[in-house]
Amino acid sequence: MTKTIKKEVKPKVEKTEESKEVVIPQEIVPHVEMPVVPVDFKTKLTKQQVELIKNTIAKGASDDELKMFLYVCQRTGLDPFTKQIHLVPRWDSKVGKEVRMPITGIDGLRSIAERTGAYAGNDDPVFDDETKPTKATVTVYKMVQGQRFAFTATARWTQYFPGEKQGFMWNKMPHLMLGKCAEALAL
Repeated sequence: MTKTIKKEVKPKVEKTEESKEVVIPQEIVPHVEMPVVPVDFKTKLTKQQVELIKNTIAKGASDDELKMFLYVCQRTGLDPFTKQIHLVPRWDSKVGKEVRMPITGIDGLRSIAERTGAYAGNDDPVFDDETKPTKATVTVYKMVQGQRFAFTATARWTQYFPGEKQGFMWNKMPHLMLGKCAEALAL
């Protein structure tokens, strides 16, 4: 982010022929600050910037996990700062600990679809139950050889609900969460 800051400069005072003082305003001096997260964040980071990322969008990540995550961000063109992609901890029973893996969010999938130039919108999710859905179906449209075609997918609660330990948002907003899964499948 670039800030323009007024530099404190005493105004210049000149006397005119009639002995009147005239105050001449001084110029505003631009001061460019180094952004906390640089534009090329995926390749060039300072130690301070690495710590910021590890304390916010990549909590608890090792340096290797962070490097891998940023590499995936660069390869896919997805932006973790706008929540297109996330570094999510998952239990790995083979190593007996949590490991972090990149997960593309619905905004990332929408961005990828839009980049193809073939994305032609989608319908709202259709649910089997308005109180507590057990499935959601979404239709996404794609342009193929100049014609708009529908691609429909259904997500089922039993296959996507992450369990009570991680399911807070699922219990709070079941339609939204299940609808995003169906849209992701259709995309």
